[in-house]
Formats: sequence, C-alpha cells, structure tokens
Amino acid sequence: MDDQRAAGQDEATPVSGESTPRDERGDEALPFGRRRRTAASALVAMLVALALGALFNAPAMKKTALELPFGGERSFRLALVDPLATVSHWLFLDRPARLTADALGRPDPGPTDTQVVVITPTPEPTEGGDSSGGNGDKPKKTLQEKPLPRPFQGHPMHLYIAGDSMMGLPGMALTNLSNKTKLIKAQLDYHISSGLVRPDFFDWPAQLQAKARSFDPGAVAVMFGANDNQALQTSSGKVHQFGSDGWKKEYRKRVEDVIALLFQNGVRRVYWIGQPIMPEPSFNNQMKLMNEIYASVAEETFGVQYIDAYKLLSNGSGQFSQYLRDTNGKLERVREQDGEHLTYAGGLRIAEAVIAAITKEWLSAKKGEAGAPSPKASATASPAP
Repeated sequence: MDDQRAAGQDEATPVSGESTPRDERGDEALPFGRRRRTAASALVAMLVALALGALFNAPAMKKTALELPFGGERSFRLALVDPLATVSHWLFLDRPARLTADALGRPDPGPTDTQVVVITPTPEPTEGGDSSGGNGDKPKKTLQEKPLPRPFQGHPMHLYIAGDSMMGLPGMALTNLSNKTKLIKAQLDYHISSGLVRPDFFDWPAQLQAKARSFDPGAVAVMFGANDNQALQTSSGKVHQFGSDGWKKEYRKRVEDVIALLFQNGVRRVYWIGQPIMPEPSFNNQMKLMNEIYASVAEETFGVQYIDAYKLLSNGSGQFSQYLRDTNGKLERVREQDGEHLTYAGGLRIAEAVIAAITKEWLSAKKGEAGAPSPKASATASPAP
C-alpha cells in the first residue's frame, strides 16, 4: 500500500516527512533549475523594454514634435526626444523602421531635411508692359510681360492647381471646368494641413518648383492660408508669433518668393485665391489679415491676379452663411459641416472666377492674336444675390 502511494506520488512533490528543496539563499527552489522572479527584476525588464521601444521609435517621435506649432510644448518635447533620436541613430536602431517604410513604399517615419530652394531677385520692369496699374506712381514688379500664347485644339494651356485642403473641391471644380473648354489641361495638387509657414512639414517651394519643371504650366492657381495662422521661423532661426510685424514681413516675403519661383520656372500667370469668410470671428480675422497680404502682393506684381474668395463666399450682407443663393435665386449649401471647408457648390464659385480670369487673358483674343495681360492685377467678384 505504501509502495503504491509512493509510486503514484508526483516526483516534483516532496514525500511526506521530506524537507522542501531550497537554494543556497534559503528560497524555495523551483523545478528544472528555475529561480523565482522578484518584483524588482520584472520592473527592470519592463524598463529595458520601454527604453528599447523609445529608441526604435525615436525618429517618429521627433518628427511629431517638429510638426507642432512653435512654442513651449514643441521645445519641451524636442528637448526630450532629440537625445533619444541621436542615440537611436548612433546605435542603428532607426534603420529597421526606415527600411520597412521604404520596402512598403511609405514615407520615411523620421524627420527629413527641408530642401532649400534658391530664389533670385525679381527683375525690374521693362519697356512694353503696363507696370503702373492700381498702385499709384509705384511701378509694378514685373515677372512676365511677353504676350500670352493662345491655346488651340491639341495644344492646351497647362494649368497647375495647388494648395492645402481648402483647395480640394475648388480644385476639382476648376479641373472639370478646364476640361470643358478643351483648351486647358489642368493638374490638381493639394496637401492637407500644409501651407507656407511650415516648410519643415511640407515644402511647397520645392514642390512648386518640381511641378513647374515637370508639368510646364502656363498658369498656376494657388490657395494657401488656412493652416498658416501660427508662428513661423525665419532662415536665421528667429521665431515670429502670428500677426506680429515680423510675422507679416516674413510671410509677405514667402508669398513674393513663391510667385518669383513660379515665374522663374516658366509660368506666365499666377491666380492667387484668397481665403473665404469663416464662421468663427477670431479665425476669420486671421484669414482677413492674410488676404490683405495676398491682395497687396498681387496689386504690386505684374502677372498676378487676386481672386477674392471672401466676397464670393459671403452673403448679400457680407456675412457668413452655410447657404447662399445661386444665379437663379435658389439656396445651395456652400460649406461643409465644419463651416470652414467648401462643398462642391462653394468650390464651383471660386472655380468659375478663376476660369473667367483665364478666359479673359488667354482665350478671348481674336484669331491670330496673343492673349493680352489684364491692366489690373487684383480681381474681385461679388457673390450671387
């Protein structure tokens, strides 16, 4: 009977009367030579895993920090993740994520260096063009004064359409209207959350230069500003808060640089679309400030026409409304639910104003004549009543 019980006893269970096996420290020994884990060792393992995870993910964390608006939070986050990113690079721990993204055709997860686009000074006005238009005795900066080539069947004028998410539906409507003319070949290129303030997030000067060279547009329609109501940093590293004198001076320079860059790469006309009226008063005032800069630069620059989207998307009293009346007096919704982005009907109003400006300059000349530049650089259009 005792033998049978002994035979059925689990080898790992001590027989009654025998002492439990213990290690040299007096702790109860575990089978197969294993030692009991302590809370401290588990904590160390967890901290090591978190540290490795942070090092592997450091480039992505740095990229996220860099994309924050200039200010205390951005500086604080960069102070934390920048050393991690440096160590990650030294230890080659940033390579797996980069190689994986490259293999899958995805963007680099880490920050990328901003490409510097060199912009030469705009040339002074030359003889043969109207350089006064609309700003007193001060001559306009001339970019292109050659006669515009008249497009014809089989040789359309190329229209490049660029901007942030606000350009999405206006750009689609403008593309459709261009296709209907059979004399304009349009290419839409918009990127959400982009603008002229943060080239470290999306470098529009480099993008515009590349597209001007590859697509060879005769005209460009641009719409920026909805994401530019934040601080910016100059090439010297100085940060200017939105709306300050330094900010306005630097932002105006960037608008002028974009225009100069386009014309240096063969563009003949720029149609700069302003921001529409916004429902929130503070945001609306910010858009008005930028619109003043766009309109002023267009007024002073030959070959640039300002499209006043603010008036186009305001009601008869000059106020914000999600619904406006069309030419037949029928109410149509022109704003999305957020009140800021445009519906297709709202975008169509802007597209029609751009097409009207293009038609006047490029398509209205008599047979055998080249399109003549408009004497006015600023175009405004009133909304339907």
